[in-house]
Amino acid sequence: MKIDRIYIDVFRAPVEKPVVTSFSTIPSRGMAMLRLEDSDGNIGWGDIWGNFPTITTEYRAQLAAFTLPGLLLGKTVGDIPRFYQGLVESLHVLTVQADEPGPVAAVLAAVDQALWDLAARKANLPLRKLLNPDAADRIPGYASGLNPGDGPQVVDEQRGLGHRNFKLKIGFGEDIDKDNVHRIIDGLAPGERFFVDANQRWNLEQARHAADWLADAGVGWLEEPMPADTPDAQWQALKASTRIPLAGAENLRGMDRVETAFGWLDYVQPDVGKWGGVTDCFAIANKAIAAGRTYCPHWLGGGVGLLHSAQLLAAAGGDGLLEMDVNENPLRDAMLGGALSIDNGFVDLPMQSGIGAAPDLAALEHWRVDQKVID
Repeated sequence: MKIDRIYIDVFRAPVEKPVVTSFSTIPSRGMAMLRLEDSDGNIGWGDIWGNFPTITTEYRAQLAAFTLPGLLLGKTVGDIPRFYQGLVESLHVLTVQADEPGPVAAVLAAVDQALWDLAARKANLPLRKLLNPDAADRIPGYASGLNPGDGPQVVDEQRGLGHRNFKLKIGFGEDIDKDNVHRIIDGLAPGERFFVDANQRWNLEQARHAADWLADAGVGWLEEPMPADTPDAQWQALKASTRIPLAGAENLRGMDRVETAFGWLDYVQPDVGKWGGVTDCFAIANKAIAAGRTYCPHWLGGGVGLLHSAQLLAAAGGDGLLEMDVNENPLRDAMLGGALSIDNGFVDLPMQSGIGAAPDLAALEHWRVDQKVID
């Protein structure tokens, strides 16, 4: 694949109900998509992650336009993992000098996504089949991003739309959290599962306390109860003293760092847009499953990244579920165009090549805030 052209498309849409977490909110939905075109005119798509703070979507798109042309244009790519590692090494000094490891990692993750999508399209295979010929065509999913203000009601709504597994955001005070958790637990049908995400809310003592009552309630996992950079000894102490499975890894960078976290994580949740792209997330998924952990890709952004996450989960196998943000996001929905749907808790994946869909840019034009074409 010889890369001839780079496209960066940035969109932002208002929403009536912000996405709420224990540390912040998303008052609008942004999406920055990276397209790579090869010398044969084939296109591969990647998603430049950017949720918090809201302005980071536009900034990371600008960073991509600044850093990528000299690294990509005119280059021929055969071995994607090797090429991706070369990009990481090329921008290492920039990440140190500019103190921007997160934004640079997100830009390179989008490049890696686009290269894998491009390769799968050229091979006329779904990406999951390029990664693993025996990959499944159907995977379980769960409704994610349930807010504290109306979580129980949204569970009822999403059950009517085909979901059978749900995840609520907690960390808003014990009274609010307990009320929401117990209302949802009490309303679950046989076979349905329920998880919670604290978004790094607590210290060790607070996390232990919450883990006790959440375990008693029957919650399936507790996600990111403490900041991801909490010292390992405290994570190990939490793991040793709690009965509830722990989930996380979306905010970890580096293969060694994630593998170390296998020591306390039951559910391993790397984000294909935050770090590593398809190359490293697929490697993590395989390592996690081999270590007896469950791989559940994290995603809360645009449709391109969601499709990559679905393809990765199908290729990796195991017992993991696809995270499907059910908050209002017209950009994601317009991009997907119905490519993913949920039925009785399962998602049937597209059979088209690559990630399974190509964004309809005309349907997104109303929300465009920037476009760059670089050749």
